[in-house]
Amino acid sequence: MVKSFLFMSFFLIYTFLIVYSTRSGFYDTYNVEDFFIASRKLNTFYSTGTFIATWFSAASILGLGSYLYIYGISAAFYSILPWFFGAFLLLFLIKNMREQEIYTFPEFFLKKYSSPTLQTSSAVIMIISYILYITMQIKGFGMVMSMLLDIPYSLSILLVYLYIIYTTFGGLFSVVKSDALNTFVIFISLFIFGLFIISKNLGFKNLLIAAANVDTFPVSNWIEKTPKGGLLDPFCKGLQPPIYILSSFFGWGLGLAANPQYLIRVISADSSKTAKKMIVYSLIVLTVIYFFVVFGSIGLRTLILTAGNSTGNIDNLIPFLFNKIAPPWVTGIFLIGIIAASVSTANSELLLIATSFWNDLLKRFFKRVDDEEKILNINRFLIGIAGTVSMLLSLKPPENLIEYGGNIWGIFSSSIFVPLYATMFIKKPKRISAEISFFSGLFTYMFFLIYQSRTKILFLKLVHPGLPGFIVSLIGFIVGEVIKNEKH
Repeated sequence: MVKSFLFMSFFLIYTFLIVYSTRSGFYDTYNVEDFFIASRKLNTFYSTGTFIATWFSAASILGLGSYLYIYGISAAFYSILPWFFGAFLLLFLIKNMREQEIYTFPEFFLKKYSSPTLQTSSAVIMIISYILYITMQIKGFGMVMSMLLDIPYSLSILLVYLYIIYTTFGGLFSVVKSDALNTFVIFISLFIFGLFIISKNLGFKNLLIAAANVDTFPVSNWIEKTPKGGLLDPFCKGLQPPIYILSSFFGWGLGLAANPQYLIRVISADSSKTAKKMIVYSLIVLTVIYFFVVFGSIGLRTLILTAGNSTGNIDNLIPFLFNKIAPPWVTGIFLIGIIAASVSTANSELLLIATSFWNDLLKRFFKRVDDEEKILNINRFLIGIAGTVSMLLSLKPPENLIEYGGNIWGIFSSSIFVPLYATMFIKKPKRISAEISFFSGLFTYMFFLIYQSRTKILFLKLVHPGLPGFIVSLIGFIVGEVIKNEKH
């Protein structure tokens, strides 16, 4: 009874803070530019806060945490290192992105390549990908709320639906204001999570010693034992083959580097200098956060060597096990951190879905609609539609958040990455090059993704489909440049 009351209190406090912070964003929104890109006015504090909060999703805690518990440090090589490399690449795009007077990311292809086809296609890809990715956030929120308030999963996802709709309705200013709060909550919750686990292991050194000696099944019904020393090995002593780890770079790494949600943060900053600071400062803060996620999750494994079957879904491992050993107030803060991570990623992507749907798909058919209040209301209506679709899809959520997320980001690396980054090296890239690159990479990715589910060849199953997708996309761009040059 006391535990339920404590959890409810934490949730109510978080709800009050999120309503208050988001409400102030409504008053800053006066026109379409405010709604879409915060009129390019975001300072270093808000830019960094929204970058971190958008980055840190349910997959960063639930999916990654479960992988760390099962496979140890190799999970960081699979996901965190590619993520950081992708963020580093964003630094080189700042000048190109900010030179364009654009409100949405797909509009970049119209301005740079004079290609309505690419604008439309990239918008469709982005919208579909984000709707699928939001289901991950709703799943994370729903799982945690079910544990936090002891309510059914279906009721929990209705709550997150209301959260993301409310925090998105005010446009980017509202999202950014809530992101500043969510970044603080995420940092505090994971700091406490990691610190508690390290202290339970009697220090960081003892944690590493214990991790090096783990040789049990991670879950009681798991197929393979963790080899001794595997938790601290980059490839988990063979359980995570090098080709699987390295090829994931083309999903998570290049996918993040071409992800519109981060590029919009670059555009919305008040200057190029601020955009650079945003990325650098974010990576510093994220390094600290991931330290506690990584060693908190591995340290949890040393405390509970084998999880029972009662954990249910694999993504539920960390909160379920942590709840067994931590005091209620510590568990409550940790669970609120997962909620903050879910909301902050979902509302960002929901806003991009709506604004791109209007700006890149619908606007050309409604040229007479020029009243800004009408446009804002249309976008709010689209937010409601996209949020509802995502909620319905989350009734049957993906089984593995970290792999599911990597596959979605791989779509960006296979279709968008090459045409986007080619603008750094070629002053006047050709339209045909970008279009061949985009579609050849996308079709290769989808073909390979489907083929992997049917093939019995182990090697092909271990290769991330982003790798062949990227290679074909790059070749397609080069072919397009050669064809165009020969015509001249």
